Amino acid sequence: MSANTDSRLSWRIFDGSVSVSASMLLSVLISRCDACAGIPVIGFLKELTGQEDGIIIVATLLLFPTTAALYGVFRMFFAAKEAVEKKAMARGRQEGIKEGHQAGRQEGHQVGRQEGIQEGRKGERERIRKAFAEQGVTLTPEMERILSREYDGG
Repeated sequence: MSANTDSRLSWRIFDGSVSVSASMLLSVLISRCDACAGIPVIGFLKELTGQEDGIIIVATLLLFPTTAALYGVFRMFFAAKEAVEKKAMARGRQEGIKEGHQAGRQEGHQVGRQEGIQEGRKGERERIRKAFAEQGVTLTPEMERILSREYDGG
């Protein structure tokens, strides 16, 4: 199972459990609401909660509408999150282009970025060597060769 599928499954379980909990909460609230007796649909649901197992029956009846409402809320939340991320990416792209034009050459920006990546890799290799040394692990010649070589992209 891929990570994406696991994530979807986790969200479906979460969404389902929240929907059941919310419909049960609404059912209990309706059963305790004395002023709700005069409201057309809510009054009928309140009357149902007075029967044996009525709260469970009402919670079951409210499960689909609750799930639909929560789905809409979650969808709006993630759509808003995606819109904010896209806006931030566009702003970052515009600032990057602006900086590139101010520098007078985009190539210089790329070269600087590549140098930064290489420095980061070098630092990480040193960190790995230090971590092994702290643990008392002696690197084999093959491990040392792997840590010493430049990244070939493969």
